[in-house]
Amino acid sequence: MTLPTFFIIGAAKAGTTSLHYYLDQHPEVQMSLNKEPNFFSGPENGNPYPLGRISRLEDYERLFDSSVAVRGEASVCYTHHPRRQGTPERIKELVPDAKFVYVVRDPIERSVSQYKYRVALEGERRPLAEALGDLSDPYSHCICPSLYASQLDRYLNHFPQDRLMVVDHADLLGDRRSALREIFAFLAVDETVDASQFNEELNTSREHRVYPQAYARLRGPVLPAPLRWVPRSIRRPLRQAVERALWPPLENATLDDELRARLQERFAGEAERLRTLTGKQFPSWSV
Repeated sequence: MTLPTFFIIGAAKAGTTSLHYYLDQHPEVQMSLNKEPNFFSGPENGNPYPLGRISRLEDYERLFDSSVAVRGEASVCYTHHPRRQGTPERIKELVPDAKFVYVVRDPIERSVSQYKYRVALEGERRPLAEALGDLSDPYSHCICPSLYASQLDRYLNHFPQDRLMVVDHADLLGDRRSALREIFAFLAVDETVDASQFNEELNTSREHRVYPQAYARLRGPVLPAPLRWVPRSIRRPLRQAVERALWPPLENATLDDELRARLQERFAGEAERLRTLTGKQFPSWSV
């Protein structure tokens, strides 16, 4: 079978789209054409399947080139437990020697960014505090993916720790070349590769508008087939110009002191446990 050898497993709104793009520039790495195939997302668990999920093994295999030894995909739903359950087990069954890159971000910033994404693309119209709701709910759209230690636990139950690399989103922003060299070394490909495309940052919230839902489907992780062959350098600025002309900009979400304190309390234990699990300090985080 032609399957990926590694996975970017999240976190959502932590730079996975950019990292997928950077890795695809490496001559020894092949990334799936669909950034988020979600093949291993598994049963719905009461939640609809992600848009564009590839469910048939033969279709999934077509995303990967057997002539390239290091192959990857990036599906952020793979770290959405308990919203998505059993993902590590399914990966273990088909790709027992898989490696994993887990990009994490200040959990408060990430949760607010996901709320803004939901406003832009998923029709969310409630204020931030109302949309976040019960912060103790592990099924929360915005809270669940920020519980990094709990998500990591699921993979460590099935894979040795040296198969998992945790990357701080702040490092990808602040010292991208060094962060990429470490990722290349982890994947056992040439660490010295550099490219002008590494200067780009993709899918940031500053690019988003408040889109109608019909258009949001075109802007999702699965690019419509007729557009896949249009160079990104042409496609992206053209799309942004059209969006600026048609739809209002995404407003900044208001995070008041009370809500920030509640979020800090919610994430403090998870952040400390992640530090213990990884040996990383995440010095720029607010928790």
